[in-house]
Amino acid sequence: MIYLHHITSRALILLSSMIVILTSAQQKDTLKNEKKIDEIKITRSAVKFKNGKIIVTPAGTATAEASNTWEFIKNSGYADASEEGTIKIKQKYTTVYINDRKLRLSGIELKNYLESIPAKLIKNIEVIGTPDSSYPADEQSVIKINLVNSNMEGLKLGIGSSLGFTKKMNMSQNLNLNYKSAKFEINTLLSSTHSNVLTEVNAQREYKNNIWDIAQNQDIQKSTNIYSLLVNYFADKRNKFSIYGEYNPVNTQSELNADNGLPTAERVSRKDSIFKYNSMFKDLGRSTNVQANYKFENDSATQKLTVQFEYSNANRKTNNSFRNYFYQQPSYLDGNRIDDSSSRNINMYIGNANYTMQTKKWGTWSAGGRFSYSDINNPINITVNDVDSQESVQNYSEKQYALFLEGQKEFNKTYVRLGMRYESNITNFFDQDLTSNSFKIDGFYPNILVQHSFSDNFQAETSYKKTLIRPDYFLLNQLRRKNSDDSMLYTSGNINLRPQVEHEVDLSLYYKNQMLSVGMNYSPNYISTLIVKRGDYLVQEYNNFKMMTLYASLALNKVFNNKYIVKNYSTVNYLPIMEFEGFEKGKTNFAFDNRTVLGIILKKGYAAEVSYSFSTDFYDGFFKHGKTNNLSITLQKKIPHLNLTTYLVVTDLLRGQKNYDEAIYPIVYKNSSYNDSRSIRLGLYWTFGNQKLKEIKKEDSLMDDLKNRNRK
Repeated sequence: MIYLHHITSRALILLSSMIVILTSAQQKDTLKNEKKIDEIKITRSAVKFKNGKIIVTPAGTATAEASNTWEFIKNSGYADASEEGTIKIKQKYTTVYINDRKLRLSGIELKNYLESIPAKLIKNIEVIGTPDSSYPADEQSVIKINLVNSNMEGLKLGIGSSLGFTKKMNMSQNLNLNYKSAKFEINTLLSSTHSNVLTEVNAQREYKNNIWDIAQNQDIQKSTNIYSLLVNYFADKRNKFSIYGEYNPVNTQSELNADNGLPTAERVSRKDSIFKYNSMFKDLGRSTNVQANYKFENDSATQKLTVQFEYSNANRKTNNSFRNYFYQQPSYLDGNRIDDSSSRNINMYIGNANYTMQTKKWGTWSAGGRFSYSDINNPINITVNDVDSQESVQNYSEKQYALFLEGQKEFNKTYVRLGMRYESNITNFFDQDLTSNSFKIDGFYPNILVQHSFSDNFQAETSYKKTLIRPDYFLLNQLRRKNSDDSMLYTSGNINLRPQVEHEVDLSLYYKNQMLSVGMNYSPNYISTLIVKRGDYLVQEYNNFKMMTLYASLALNKVFNNKYIVKNYSTVNYLPIMEFEGFEKGKTNFAFDNRTVLGIILKKGYAAEVSYSFSTDFYDGFFKHGKTNNLSITLQKKIPHLNLTTYLVVTDLLRGQKNYDEAIYPIVYKNSSYNDSRSIRLGLYWTFGNQKLKEIKKEDSLMDDLKNRNRK
């Protein structure tokens, strides 16, 4: 893995050097234009509230050029992003799009992917708390990342590199090349990231009739690579064709060691269970995505047609090899070596068509449809000392047909959006024993959004949306498997798991760049997990719960003297309903999360940003989740005559990003862990070309054009 990483790094450097020669001729006026851009960057508004969207640009971040896309979202001030890779908007799980392309990633995989893309490439992000009917019904909220496009013919190159240190060394490199002519635009991103993280865990587990205190250490090495190519063809002013291709190989290796203490004489005399545990985990995966788009827009921009086709393939092979060593005086005895091997192949075919028409009398109307088909093959083989023990082969397929109709109109100062989406989902799940879970769900999913402007600075917005979330295929597999990140925990799916239907209501107030939201999410069949005792072992199982969440979110965003930036995002949530049949609900309380970001733009190209986040203890009725905190500092230096930005990032200075989970129902389960998130990172980003100033002018002209259209 490390060898392949070095090969990728060398290829990036070689390609960069070749292109530098071609682009160096464009450097003459860089210094003058860079100063002009800095002036625009500081003074223009970085946030816009428009028709259910919060549009955030990098102008609101003092150290945007030192950030990656994940950090930009996390510090945007309008979304809650955890270190585990979860993004929420108004307590709703978030789907991420990049240039209209959906990222089918979650958790750490999503975080690693977004960390591979420099924020320098971002034009803006759209934070959408209530997506319209053109989005699938399972998307509760959306962050749409719009990358920068060039408005000049010629070449533009960006090169980024960073080197980080925790207890191990981490590194990343990226190269972005943009070429534009009168008819074509080509954009290429090559990115390679290698991380090495040490995790320390102190756990307490119930095993048979014993309570074990377990110390666990895990060394995780991961390489994430992105190779993408976007080609836009402008046939004329009306017609645009584009094709996007991406290849994303990922390689993960980890070693886990654990024990429950030393074989002291006192423990041996009472015949206590004393053990050591070792596991080696490998995950080798690659994904390929191809997307073709056609867009038509008439001369008056009152009619638009978008047609999209997408094919995605993901292959993954994993192996978890583990062994227990139990102490029997005078030494540890080798236990059975168990190998859990699996492969996964996913094919997905998607077609979308959307048509939009603007009228002076009846507002804007959109209609469209979607078809998708996916099939998954997932064989699993578990051996004991190289002898077959368990085998499972799952075949999963899903078809979806969807139609939507939506209208939106402004009545003086009131904007109204009414949409209805119809979806038909047909899901089939079979294993080798012909055990199945097949269901067809037909339903209508409305969404309503009303926004009233009391003045240019003050708006009120209310919305309702019904969502449907289907369980992922692996949640239906009932095969009990050892958790690769836990020495004493197994996981198991539930073939009887039902889709999650959720109703979401929200009221938001916007004043200048500030936001206050209150709302409720209710689901009679929420998909979540409990840890239960099955025989001698603890097993993490998935089930349907009844759940209601009440929440409030407050976003504060203020710029002082055109150089001081203050952002604060706070959320409070409470679970008045959290029920699962057969288990008594325990304590619940209000959970409070807060992130404060302070930025300052200094003279001579210097900038600094301090980010501090914390969360309080939270009881959800079944688990206690411990409090956390994280203090990070970023220093940035721009060198205009070289088009170079250098930066220093220090994270988790207080070493407070610790995770704690404890079951509060009748079972012994505690987990306290630290993922070695205290780090220092040095990096640079180097650009070639003379395109920024005109690019900003283009963006401003587009905004004016949109305003003129909305007045029709």
